[in-house]
Order: sequence, then C-alpha cells, then structure tokens
Amino acid sequence: MCVGRHLTMTITPSLSSAADATRATAPPCVLELQACYRSYGPVLALAPITLRVQRGAVCTVTGPNGSGKTTLLRIAAGLLKPSGGARTGDEPALYAAAGDGARASQTVGQAVAVAAALGGGDVEEAIELAGLSALRTSTVGELSAGQRTRVTLATVLAGNPAIACLDEPDAHLDADGRRCAAGVVDRLARRGAAVLIATHDRRWLEERQDGHLELSPSRGGSGD
Repeated sequence: MCVGRHLTMTITPSLSSAADATRATAPPCVLELQACYRSYGPVLALAPITLRVQRGAVCTVTGPNGSGKTTLLRIAAGLLKPSGGARTGDEPALYAAAGDGARASQTVGQAVAVAAALGGGDVEEAIELAGLSALRTSTVGELSAGQRTRVTLATVLAGNPAIACLDEPDAHLDADGRRCAAGVVDRLARRGAAVLIATHDRRWLEERQDGHLELSPSRGGSGD
C-alpha cells in the first residue's frame, strides 16, 4: 500500500551554525529515507516521504496527533522498518521521547554517566547544558516531569549519536527549560549530528532549525 502525496526534502545546515570551516562545502547526508512509508493493514500511518538530512542539520517535524511524527522518527532511528522504501544511515542513531533514558532508581549523575560510557560524550557538559547541575545527586524517580525531560536531553547529548531523533523534547518544559533544550540541540548539531525533532510548537527552535516538515492527517492515519 502506497498512497498519498510523496514529500521530498533535503535538510542542509546553515553555514552560520557550522562547527568548522569544512562546512563551507556540502556535508554528506548522514540519513536518507527514500520513498519510505508505513502502513498497518489498510491504515496508512505515514505517507511516502523522501528525506535527506546532512551532518549538522536540524529538522523540525510538526503536525497534529495522528499525523505520523513518531512513526517518522522511529523509522529514521532504525527502530521501525518502513512498509516500503529504504532507509540509509549506518552511523549510530538514537530515538528518545521526553522522560526516557533513565531508570527511576538512578541519580541524574548516574544516568548521564551510563549514556556517556556508551556513546563517549562529556558528562559535565551534558549536565550543565541541560540545566541539571543542582540535581546531579537527585533520584530520577523523585523529579518532576519537566526535570525528567531535561534528563532525557542530557542522556542524548552524553550518548553522542550521529542521528538524534527527539520526540517532543520540549514536553513539560518552562521557558528556561526550552532554552536549555535549544542549547542541547545546537550542541548536537555543532558536533555534526543530524537532528530530527518532533514538536507541537517549533517556535522555541526558530533560530536554530535548518528545515521544517509539516505532516497532516492526510499524510498519516494512525501514526503519532
């Protein structure tokens, strides 16, 4: 089953956000989805999409519930096989929804350290950029929803993925939390990661996004 408008887009990082002078030449695509779609029986969860994301580029994905945002991110991260089309991207990919990435019994410092041990990121940098310095010894299970979202951001940064797929990383965050989230996204991109972000409101990233996908129910169905 493959119906609906086929969306094609290439996301390129802006030179103003380049990590170094080598970005003056077109960086390679770290992720490519070629005519990917996902269906569940007769229900189309994600209509065909061709998406190329270059190193250091930030792409926001918006749309109402049911438009396929989570489906797209899980395919991009390699966690979900498309029903048709092909995903290309051999480097480490990570999918994270707000509140994921740590056990309730861990302290904030322990959770970030585990992620850093797996991905090679900097624990101190991740904790500081996520605004968690004062909560380092707090147990994750004791934190508020917004604080757990910050922990997710810190573990993603410490995990150092080449492809970061963040599902509503602004969930439960106040204005200061959104500034921290934007700082984490900027740091990921400056390291050369391709960053995909599903959000209901992209205004907190307007100055940092390099491209934007708007999904609609007509392009989705049962996808999140």
